[in-house]
Amino acid sequence: MDGLTLNAGREPFYVEETGVRHGRVETRAETRAKMVLTLAMWGASFTIFTFFGHLAGNPHELASAGVRVLVYGIGISVCYLMHRLLLRLAHRSFRTRALTLAVTAPLVAELFAWLNYFAFAAFDGRTLRMIVISWNDAAHVLSLWTWFFIAWTGLYLAIEYSFDAKEEARRSAELRNLAHNAKLRALSNQINPHFLFNSLNSISSLILDGKSAEAEKMLTGLSTFFRSTLSIDPLIDVSIEHEFDVHRRYLAIEQMRYPDLTVDFDLPEDLRTAAVPALILQPLVENAIKHGVAKSMPPTTIRISAGRDGEQLVLRVSNKGTVGPSTPVSCTNGIGLANVRERLAEHYGPAQDVSVVRGPGRYEVSLAIPLEFVR
Repeated sequence: MDGLTLNAGREPFYVEETGVRHGRVETRAETRAKMVLTLAMWGASFTIFTFFGHLAGNPHELASAGVRVLVYGIGISVCYLMHRLLLRLAHRSFRTRALTLAVTAPLVAELFAWLNYFAFAAFDGRTLRMIVISWNDAAHVLSLWTWFFIAWTGLYLAIEYSFDAKEEARRSAELRNLAHNAKLRALSNQINPHFLFNSLNSISSLILDGKSAEAEKMLTGLSTFFRSTLSIDPLIDVSIEHEFDVHRRYLAIEQMRYPDLTVDFDLPEDLRTAAVPALILQPLVENAIKHGVAKSMPPTTIRISAGRDGEQLVLRVSNKGTVGPSTPVSCTNGIGLANVRERLAEHYGPAQDVSVVRGPGRYEVSLAIPLEFVR
């Protein structure tokens, strides 16, 4: 235990926080939007005051414009400082940032109004005194810049809110996508243990029957089959041709157990690259073996086909055989079929349909999905 002594006062297996900010990182587009807003407002203010000064016939308007450039440059710097302040509050709620600006804007407007007054007083050669000669003029200037900064603040917050909303929508979509993918993976993972159990049970039956050579051949086929299927991502679509090839290998294994089993695949040439969810037919083929072939008298047939119905792709898995008296009336409520229904509902929503047809010695499941092609 000497080598495992923990530091005093520290909890084992706990990760310490590193002080990383949890707020939204400002994007270049957002920074650009705020910069354009600031420069546009100050540029418009400069243009308006310069234009009206020119209309008033001010003989020193060119020099006044120079002073205005200096003062407005300070105003832009003040807006930048307010921007930096809000960046430091990025981890806080939008309400906190809005209240911060609501409190800051009137104070900044007051300071800037006095800065503007003193700058032009110095330019006009007036004595700089902290005395208000005309309260009417002072109120006018103060209200003017107060509304200017309030307007800038409101538009600034509108930009922040817009990008906050976009980020929240993006995160919500990402979380929905993660949840959707996790659900699809969970549905797919429900199949694998069931399939493995069935396959090992078949091999065990061959061994118990003294058919070691066939069991070894079946085990080799099973390992080849698993190598080809375990690497398949259940979230991607594959071509029907690929899906059919996977089930040819599986049914080749089952034919070792049921020599009387006939397998028939029907795939039109123009549908070979049509897209289907990976391993979507696997539960249906397993059900055909478990509920059809295993409980019917030989010979038996499993048929897997693909067809087109308008803009829909129709996949059918059917089994035929002479049904024994012990065959259950229906197997439509099994886990395999329910799994297929749920996967298709997650993948296509209402644009899909699963139907079951049962008759004497025949059981067929049809899947109808939108017709798309693998790129």
